[in-house]
Amino acid sequence: MPPVSRPGFSELMAPDLYRVFVDTGEEAPIEFSSILNVIDMPYNPVTDQQISGLGTTPTKGEGEPFDEDQPIIGGTRDYTAVPYGLAIEFTYEAWTDELYGVFKEMVRELRRSSDNRLEVDAHSPLNNATAAGSTGLDGVSLLNVSHPRLGSGLTAVANQPAVAVQFSFTAVQNAMQHFHNLEDERGLPRLMAPSMALITPEFYHDAREILGSTGKPLVANNEINSLVADDLGWMVSHYLTSSTLWFILARQGVHDLNFFVRDQPMFDMFDDPRTKNAVATVYQRHIAGFGTWRGVYGSAGA
Repeated sequence: MPPVSRPGFSELMAPDLYRVFVDTGEEAPIEFSSILNVIDMPYNPVTDQQISGLGTTPTKGEGEPFDEDQPIIGGTRDYTAVPYGLAIEFTYEAWTDELYGVFKEMVRELRRSSDNRLEVDAHSPLNNATAAGSTGLDGVSLLNVSHPRLGSGLTAVANQPAVAVQFSFTAVQNAMQHFHNLEDERGLPRLMAPSMALITPEFYHDAREILGSTGKPLVANNEINSLVADDLGWMVSHYLTSSTLWFILARQGVHDLNFFVRDQPMFDMFDDPRTKNAVATVYQRHIAGFGTWRGVYGSAGA
């Protein structure tokens, strides 16, 4: 793309404008860092390896030898950081002659652009939660009705409803029950508490009624809201691409939704010695993904 030049932005070179409206607004706060595990990559790529624990201790007959057990090796998940970058270039003449500070604002826009890329990439495991091509350590999607387990003879586990449902009081109740019934790869109980409902703006008022009111929503006899005692937090995400998508998540560090950062955004500005043009750039490398599905329950919605 050619640099920003005087002919293309001649309106900004003459002192006859009262005000120039730049369509940016206030900078939105970062959301992904309150949802995912943000991890600095020590090298690139990195690989996670799944391994089970041991099974339940069996009976031992008098004078009989011990039964033996050993962990089971599971799948792997590779994370390779993807580079992203953007530049904006101004001719020397345009940069020095622009009168309203718009070009300086465009340099600041690189921060907004960079932040948006971070959010879009970080949210990709959630937005692709039901996609067959986005898989974890067990080889299936993040939300699935049939997560296989490593232990012999164990039934597969669902972390989404059999039929997609809307975010509702009953849906959250079922999610809480799911966490209570969690087992590990060998069938032993897995202690993992839900911490947060992640929703789209469409469910903002529903979340306030379901999780914030002492009375049971949408009933006339003032029943007690059984979910209040669970102290489940909630958060609106503005980067979920489906308006009906919702999740119930364990806390950060317990779930396995990861955002690996190899290079934090690096901002530079320099003058091209051949043209004296002003060039501003941003560069960053990162990758998002998940290993195990435990700690995540949700639905694509109805």
